[in-house]
Amino acid sequence: MTSLSHDVKTPLASLVGYLEAVENKIVIGEEKDEYIHVAHEKAHYMKSFVENLFEWVKLDSGEQIFHFEKFDLNELSRNIIADWIPVLESNHFEYEFVIPETEYFIRIDVNAYTRVLNNLFQNIIIHSAGDKMALHICEDIQQAKIIISDNGKGIAPDKLPHIFERMYQCDQSRSAKGNGLGLAIAKELISVHKGTITAENSSDKGTVFTILLPKAL
Repeated sequence: MTSLSHDVKTPLASLVGYLEAVENKIVIGEEKDEYIHVAHEKAHYMKSFVENLFEWVKLDSGEQIFHFEKFDLNELSRNIIADWIPVLESNHFEYEFVIPETEYFIRIDVNAYTRVLNNLFQNIIIHSAGDKMALHICEDIQQAKIIISDNGKGIAPDKLPHIFERMYQCDQSRSAKGNGLGLAIAKELISVHKGTITAENSSDKGTVFTILLPKAL
């Protein structure tokens, strides 16, 4: 609760401060526009935080309802990635996607899988401090392996075992963007599919996330 209070109170106080400055005409012209822009960003942060928190509570309580259907994992992954290409380019990221052309049907909840990839991509853009990312999918008769990597700063070895914990943030000052829920949610969603997700630092540079999904639930 202390963690939650901090994550809500700090941006809320800042948001109120910026809006009061605008409302009381303390700032005008370009400075006013800048204050409104910052307030807008903080409002979106809080919206994202509340949405993530609500999703985590549903997962943690077992109230989340999943709809498992048979889908081609490769085509589904391509569709999700297509929405991210403009985002990656606008953030000056180079990217590489290696996905088999063959079909690979798997029982999966589309919304859950989409959320997992979205959370991982967002994590790379916000936290990696890199400018390249890659997604590779390889499959056999038993499972699919989805590898998502970046060329960023990596994760400190003492922090690596904790990154999938709820509310954990590598930046202990809590000044970084993010709310410590994205990777925890991803892990829970993968677990629902009886799969696993792990992270390790690349021997070269950056972080590698590996997802294993069984073909049959």
